[in-house]
Amino acid sequence: MHTSLLFVRLRVSLLLLPAVILLFQGPGVVSVQAAEKRVHKIAVFAFATPFLKAYEGLRAGLAAQGYKLDSDLIFAVHSLERDTSGVTGLLRSALSADFDLIFSITTPVTQAVQASLLDLGATVPVVFTSVADPLGSRVVADLRHPGANFTGVSHISIELLPQRLLLFKKAFPQMQRVAVFFDPQEEISKRSFTQSYLRQAANDAGVTLMVNHVRSHEEMLAACRNFTVEQADALFMVPDALSVAHFTELLELSHRLRIPLMVIDNMLLQRGGVMGYSPGFYDVGFQAATIVEQIFHGVPAGEIAVQNPEKVKLVVSLKEAQALGLELSDEILLLADEVLR
Repeated sequence: MHTSLLFVRLRVSLLLLPAVILLFQGPGVVSVQAAEKRVHKIAVFAFATPFLKAYEGLRAGLAAQGYKLDSDLIFAVHSLERDTSGVTGLLRSALSADFDLIFSITTPVTQAVQASLLDLGATVPVVFTSVADPLGSRVVADLRHPGANFTGVSHISIELLPQRLLLFKKAFPQMQRVAVFFDPQEEISKRSFTQSYLRQAANDAGVTLMVNHVRSHEEMLAACRNFTVEQADALFMVPDALSVAHFTELLELSHRLRIPLMVIDNMLLQRGGVMGYSPGFYDVGFQAATIVEQIFHGVPAGEIAVQNPEKVKLVVSLKEAQALGLELSDEILLLADEVLR
């Protein structure tokens, strides 16, 4: 009987041996896991083409963490070209194709994604960038504990408004009338004024704001076409997606009247404008990659705190100012983090 029991134990040990070898066979197990590694699918929604810089930053940020396009990541990129009405249909298609994360760029797009996911009853995680005021726009309930399935990187555009306008005045001390264009139907743009952020800064700088309401593509074109130098001697961009989407028109207006344009994002200075003080679309996209990776590793989006941008830079384009026949103050050139010559 003792011999039979020993034989049974030996048979059991031999049967378990392959499993034990597999369990402790480190390189072999790693290779099996690598072969079964999940491909992450990300749907990108941008308000218009200029905002796709944030997507480029996200791709670069994930690449820096070791993710490879096609083998590890699949992107479906949608530039909405200023029209968020198609978001629900695009989201429905993304969900049916098992996309496991949404990357939304700008406040109106993120709000449209939020409403559409609610209608669809979906809880796919959403990481946003270029949302000027995530709390005020009700994208999240709390910055430290966003809740639901949303988190991301704020663009802190409203917080920067006073400093941006004061820096603009330092650059052009003779500036008196500053034109701003925005959509009064967009909540974030309205708060720029109703909360007195910009108006108080204008009083402090000793300038008058010339407000131009534009609610559509046609109104923006007409406002720029009919604008004259008697109306203002400078152009100042506020956190308004419509004005960013029509940056070309604002730049043409600046060139036609030979007046300075302060951009809402430093990235735009590659195309024109005399100065900017902001985070960059690309930089916040790159930063958002760290949030996306946490979600890939199973952390719920709603448990990841909303981040502020890591970089805010003052960039001055001496080249653009000289082309317009404008003289920048020595003070602003000394304050600038970067001067484009």
